[in-house]
Amino acid sequence: MTRNWGLTVLAALGLGACATPGIDYEAKLMARYPEAAAQRDVIIDYFSGPMGGWYTERFEAMLANATLDGRPWFRFADYAVDVPAGAVGIYSGYVDVVDHRVHEYTRTVSKCVEWDGLFDCETRADVEEYCIEETVEVVAHPRLINRASGEVVYEATYGGEASREECEEGHYHYGAYGHHGPFGFDAPADLIRSALSETLHPIRLDVAPRNAIVRAEFVTEALDPMVRVDPAFQQGVEAVKRDPFTSCSVWLAMSEEYPAAPAVIHNMGACAEASSDFLTAQSHYARAAELSSALGATDKLMQPYLASLQRLSGQRWGLEQIKQATGETQPVPDVPDARDEADEPPVS
Repeated sequence: MTRNWGLTVLAALGLGACATPGIDYEAKLMARYPEAAAQRDVIIDYFSGPMGGWYTERFEAMLANATLDGRPWFRFADYAVDVPAGAVGIYSGYVDVVDHRVHEYTRTVSKCVEWDGLFDCETRADVEEYCIEETVEVVAHPRLINRASGEVVYEATYGGEASREECEEGHYHYGAYGHHGPFGFDAPADLIRSALSETLHPIRLDVAPRNAIVRAEFVTEALDPMVRVDPAFQQGVEAVKRDPFTSCSVWLAMSEEYPAAPAVIHNMGACAEASSDFLTAQSHYARAAELSSALGATDKLMQPYLASLQRLSGQRWGLEQIKQATGETQPVPDVPDARDEADEPPVS
C-alpha cells in the first residue's frame, strides 16, 4: 500500500454536524448510462413539442460543454460527414408540458402610504393585494439511436418545474384558475423554458463522464470493543479535522496492534482511496466488511463498510469504462447492477 497519502488530497473535512469525516479528492466518474457515454460521435436531431427548437439548441450546447479533464467528451458530426456509421449516435426526442396550474388568491400586506421623505415612511397601512401563482411542469425524453443498426442505445424521461408569483393592488384577475391541460398551448413560454432547463443537468450526468470531488469517508464508531476504548482511535477521528496525514498515520500504527479491527482497516482503505490507490482501498474495504460480519454486526452497523466497498467498486468499474471509451484499455466485462449501486458518490 502506498503511504504517500495526500498527493491528490484536496482537503480533510470533519465539518458540520451532518458531515461524515473523510478526505476529499479529485476523481473521474462515469456516466449513469455508460453505453450513452461510449457513443462519443453524435448527431443532434430535432426535439418535438413545445419549445422543441429552443430545447434542441440547448441540448446540443449542453453536450458541447460536457468535458472530462478539460477536454470535450463528444465529437459532433452531421449526415454529410464520412465517418464510420456504427460509431455515430443520433440524439432526438420530445418535450411536453404535462401540467399548467394557475392559482389566484388575495393577501394583506403592510405598505407605506405616506412618505415624510426619501426612505422615511410616515404612515403604513394594511393593503389587500391580488396575486396569481402560475406553475408549469414539463418532461423531456431524449433518445440516442445507433445510426448504423437503428438500435436505441439510451432513452429516459426527465421532469422539470418552474413557477412564478405576481401580486398587485386592485383586482388582478385572469379568469384562469385551476389546471390547464397537458398540451401547453397556453403556458407561458418563459416558464416552459425555465422548466425545461432543469432537465439538462441530470441528462449531462447520465450521458457523459465528469470530474468530481469525492469523499473517502472514515468510520467513526469502532465495532471491536478493544479499539472502542483505545484513546488512539478517537484521536485518529479528531485528527482528520486538522490534518489528514496525521489521521492516516494513526490508522497505520493501530493496524499493527489491531490487524482484525474493521474500523481501523476500513479507515486505512479511505486513506488509500484518497491517494487514488483504488486497488488497495478496495481490498481494505472488502476485508473490513468481512471482519464486521464476523463480529456479528447488525445490518445498520455494517452499512458504512458495505457502502464504501460498493461505491468504490462501481467507481473503479466506471474508470475502466472511461479508459475503454478513450482507447486507453481493452473492453472490460459488464458489472451486473453497477448502475444501481450508487447514483451519486458522496461529494462535498
